[in-house]
Amino acid sequence: MLILIADAFDAAMPGRLAVFGEVTDDPDRLSEADVVLVRSKTTCSKEYIDSAPSLKLIIRGGVGIDNIDKEYAESKGIVVRNTPKASAIAVAELAFALMLSVPNQIIKSHTGMASGKWLKKEIKRTELYGKTLCLLGIGNIATKVAERAAAFGMRVVAYDKYVSQSPAAEMMPTIDEAVKDADYISMHLPLTSETRGIFNEHLISVCIRKPVVINTGRGLHRC
Repeated sequence: MLILIADAFDAAMPGRLAVFGEVTDDPDRLSEADVVLVRSKTTCSKEYIDSAPSLKLIIRGGVGIDNIDKEYAESKGIVVRNTPKASAIAVAELAFALMLSVPNQIIKSHTGMASGKWLKKEIKRTELYGKTLCLLGIGNIATKVAERAAAFGMRVVAYDKYVSQSPAAEMMPTIDEAVKDADYISMHLPLTSETRGIFNEHLISVCIRKPVVINTGRGLHRC
């Protein structure tokens, strides 16, 4: 079995995979590969998949699989897998760090200090405590964000078309209800035809407040 590591992974990965077969990072050997490991750089399009007649398994080292034509791969009998929990804590911490940076005006404070200014009186800060956090999607990452938000004394609501109950958040029946009272909105949805452009003019108009939007998902495709 030939395992092709198509993108950058930890340097220990080839050695760890060697027990399962031959391992290579040579893209010219795609046509021989039985297994391909990708992250975000490589796009497993129809053409890419057709260039690998021996391919049986595609593994995405990460959560989203929007860079893989999953439907076409599976039509060819190729199994597609990801690692949904691998980055859950790291991404949740990033989302929370971004939320903390806004009311504390960390960027403005840092750039001021870097330019020799002490902006103590000029900067007014608020707290996350008592604020409402809306989570769009309530999977592994969003659940970790919700747990951290609860520890900060935030009210946590969520909307997920495919989830009706969660121990980490108050589930709302519609996305409009979820965002309506939000001070912060954190997006944790897979990129699909249903979610592309989900944060649009209509959703903005529903918001009573001017929420801070945190998107640690699939780039700008949400908006």
